[in-house]
Amino acid sequence: MRETDRLHMALRAHVSRVVLHAVDDAGAEQTADMQAHSGMPRTQVPVHYPFGFAAHVPHDGAVTHMLRAGGDPSDVVALPPSNPSVARFGDLPEGDSCLYDSVGQRVWLSGGRVVRVDAHTSMAVSVGGTTILQVTAEGVSVTGNLSVSGDVTARGDVKAGSISLEKHTHSGVETGSGSTGAPQ
Repeated sequence: MRETDRLHMALRAHVSRVVLHAVDDAGAEQTADMQAHSGMPRTQVPVHYPFGFAAHVPHDGAVTHMLRAGGDPSDVVALPPSNPSVARFGDLPEGDSCLYDSVGQRVWLSGGRVVRVDAHTSMAVSVGGTTILQVTAEGVSVTGNLSVSGDVTARGDVKAGSISLEKHTHSGVETGSGSTGAPQ
């Protein structure tokens, strides 16, 4: 056997393609039960994600790679798994990135110009544990003070409390240059 073939086989022994059977995302570290070869199950293998990213892959059909540190079969970790059979968002133009889930929701960074968010039911923005922006198909709700620098255009009525901008009346109306009373 050539030296390069021996090196290839030695490196190949460090990595196995595996099929996931279960994922436990409850602890400080996500673990997975997997099987590399027939009769070779592994349980509670740590799954290592890049810092700042977390996911819980639907494990039915999920695959990943298991790495043996130093070739030691007792010291293994798994790379972040994928599940190509569940709602994969593909056909991206070069340079685009997309974060997506199993039901087709996504945050798509497109062409360096557009950030598109597709939510299934609603989108919420929270600050300090309080939801300040809620977006649904029915409308948008903002909790807190709203400051606008620029014009505000409305195609419907605007209300302050119970006073309608379109339908309010004034008391104390006088002809001439006098002022009216407050809206009723």
